Amino acid sequence: MLKNKLMIALLAASGLMLSAAASAQVYVGGTVGKASWSEDCTGQSSCSTNASAYKILGGYNINEKFAVEASYFSLGTVNGTQMTPGGLDAYNLKGTGFELSGLYNQALTDKLTGFAKLGVARIKAKNNYIDQNIAASDSTTSTAPVFGVGLTYKLTDKLALRGEVETRKIKYDGDKEAVTNYSVGMQYSF
Repeated sequence: MLKNKLMIALLAASGLMLSAAASAQVYVGGTVGKASWSEDCTGQSSCSTNASAYKILGGYNINEKFAVEASYFSLGTVNGTQMTPGGLDAYNLKGTGFELSGLYNQALTDKLTGFAKLGVARIKAKNNYIDQNIAASDSTTSTAPVFGVGLTYKLTDKLALRGEVETRKIKYDGDKEAVTNYSVGMQYSF
């Protein structure tokens, strides 16, 4: 009976130690920034190509060099208008999606780490538009590669600042929009 209790206690203690070690590799975070769309504004009376963007992320450090990361992101909304002989033409295009990436981390100092990111994103482009005074809406969902580079700076053992630049392509109505996202935020390791 004593052997069984001792065995159970040892298994429980080792399980707690393993879960503590594993959870030290998990992190969550969020960033905010600007997304710069490659929208062609030729012939439009007003046009925006920059939008506010944000991302919510979670990741797992496989080891000191490699991590996997999943995120939900919004690339903001760009819009444009022009008057035509048939009336007003306008659009309001928004990009959101999910992403799964692999990261390669390189420690630059004991607090500063650089990373390169390569992944795949599932992106929904939704357009609310007016075509010759008739309002309508449609959307397109596509899969595209994601490339990025960034830095993290440890404020404490668990909390770090994060800055990054990412690029994606959004497909909409036969066109491909390149969107470059510049963001800063926080990352918390468990």
